[in-house]
Amino acid sequence: MVRWKRLAPFFLLGPISGPLTAGVVFNLREGRPVLAAMYAVALVELTLLLPVIVATLGLKLI
Repeated sequence: MVRWKRLAPFFLLGPISGPLTAGVVFNLREGRPVLAAMYAVALVELTLLLPVIVATLGLKLI
């Protein structure tokens, strides 16, 4: 039960971005900055680049 309370804020962010955020936080806490940076890059790509790519492809259909 305690584990779910600790992870709940991350899953409120969304089913994909929540675990990526948890990966950044937990890896920084455990002293693995390279792995945390890789999670952060994946999170940025998901939140910024994916909507741009989808919008660009959608506009090409018109």
